[in-house]
Amino acid sequence: MSYVSTILTVNFNSADFIGINLYSLKKLTKNPYKVIILDNGSDIADYEKLKAICSGYDNCFLERRETDLRGSIAHGDALNYLVKKVDTPYFSILDADAIWLKKDWDEILAKQMDEKVKIIGTQAPAGSPKYQDFPWLFALYLESESFSKLDVDCRPGTGIANDTCYQLKEKYLAAGYAGKNIEMRSTRTYKDGPFKDVICGEYYLDGSPEIFASHFGRGSTGGAAKYNQGFKRFLYHLPVIGQAFLNFKGRQEKKAWLSICKSIIDNQAK
Repeated sequence: MSYVSTILTVNFNSADFIGINLYSLKKLTKNPYKVIILDNGSDIADYEKLKAICSGYDNCFLERRETDLRGSIAHGDALNYLVKKVDTPYFSILDADAIWLKKDWDEILAKQMDEKVKIIGTQAPAGSPKYQDFPWLFALYLESESFSKLDVDCRPGTGIANDTCYQLKEKYLAAGYAGKNIEMRSTRTYKDGPFKDVICGEYYLDGSPEIFASHFGRGSTGGAAKYNQGFKRFLYHLPVIGQAFLNFKGRQEKKAWLSICKSIIDNQAK
């Protein structure tokens, strides 16, 4: 059986992350696939960088649109556009800074689909107002036929719990389907995984000790905002110099995350 997939990604100033993502897909995807990326009005330098990266992959299709929308509403609106382009039995929605890190990830996930389970994906962080008992963006794998029947609007609703694609749980369960989580372990507390020295999310399937996916978090900003907590928040709030420290921290952790991803991919691809 062939598990052909389409990978959908929205870019907003995240070309470096998509670069490692395309590398991972090439090295670790077992079955035929294509990638469709919508650039959502990134800075021209980031877009040109992404265009150059995509030119190295003949199965990668990049589009660009100018939009006045920002944040989650822009992301959700872009996903509504992208999902209409799916013409394969399966598809994956990936945040630009989320990545599959297991060899044959596509076939592993497709084989877990059955008459009930039609969507598999990453779990929301512990303590998040977003539901934790059903897959959440950042990395999703979906059966296309069942998704097409549900008329999901990926734009966010009101309230923090109703973020991008929040309708997924309600729509799938109402149709009699089920979802399966890939367990999240935050490196703020989980220190046994490969990203233990970087603040990010690690994801593990069926309790396996081997990492399946990762999400850097806030990729379009270099992740800087997520470090602005704990005792260091006082340092980061210092006038002028505080923001410089925060940006430096974000750049350093982004560089480390990308490097660790590359190492995991190369080891998996052997």
